[in-house]
Amino acid sequence: MSSVASDFVVTTEHRRFAEFCDACRRYRYIGLCYGAPGVGKTLSARHYADWENIEANLPARKAPAAALTALLESDTVFYTPTVVNTPAQVERDIRRLRSNLRAILVEHRERTQRAHLDEVQQQEREAEEERQRRLFTEFDWYADPPPEGLKKPESHWVQLSIDYDHELSKIADPTTLVMIDEADRLKMSTLEQMRDIFDQGGIGVVFIGMPGIEKRLSRYPQLYSRVGFVHAFRPLSAVHVRELLRQKWLPLGVALPEEGVTDEEALAAIIRVTGGNFRLLHRLLTQIARLMEINALQTVTNKIVEAARESLVMGTS
Repeated sequence: MSSVASDFVVTTEHRRFAEFCDACRRYRYIGLCYGAPGVGKTLSARHYADWENIEANLPARKAPAAALTALLESDTVFYTPTVVNTPAQVERDIRRLRSNLRAILVEHRERTQRAHLDEVQQQEREAEEERQRRLFTEFDWYADPPPEGLKKPESHWVQLSIDYDHELSKIADPTTLVMIDEADRLKMSTLEQMRDIFDQGGIGVVFIGMPGIEKRLSRYPQLYSRVGFVHAFRPLSAVHVRELLRQKWLPLGVALPEEGVTDEEALAAIIRVTGGNFRLLHRLLTQIARLMEINALQTVTNKIVEAARESLVMGTS
């Protein structure tokens, strides 16, 4: 079995996070998600929103037809505020992102309408050419009025185009959930702006931040009273890390020997060093692969894991 390379993997923690987001969307509540750095909060949120594909196909007018079709059900906005932000900027940024989701629906519908309008126009053009041919070849159109069946018919293209424009204007914003990453950056005034967006939009909102954000927000009763769910994003358990490694999961761009990590001491060392922190696991495996390539080694051993650990800057998380 070959190694599976991916920067994201569906874990039990991601499934719990997805259920939490589903609840916030369904009941239109504000939700708080907190967890230590590197446990996978941002990756899970971007995956839940399918944000990689959405960003890759903006602006919608330039996206391939197949990509637009795949994104028609998109209804989640993922937003990371800048380090220095203002209420007006956050409101403007979120409005733009929500507009981008609607633009996907509008562009897809507009392309379908345009194809139909072109077909109708072509049919009317061909019918008019046939009418004129008959008038010129079968009748004395100087002396006699054209027969009833050969009078110029009213075009349906113009009215159809007007109707289609009206349909486009009625397409609503599909957003049902807004996810705010790095929510610790938001000041009180910006949090008030988010409360206003929540109150006016009839949508769910998820704040994602560091442990302690739930205590900080509890000091703002007007906002905190709207919080319906709180979710603690936990590190991977030792069982889950072992399962990942036995499934030969690897970060993108990282290559290990075909058999992966099979040495029990090496497995235990990786679990101990990373402590279930997904970002640290990513970095450690990358460093292990680098050391093995440099030294032309074929087996991941405890010695290699310890050498890789010594090369990393280990945080307190």
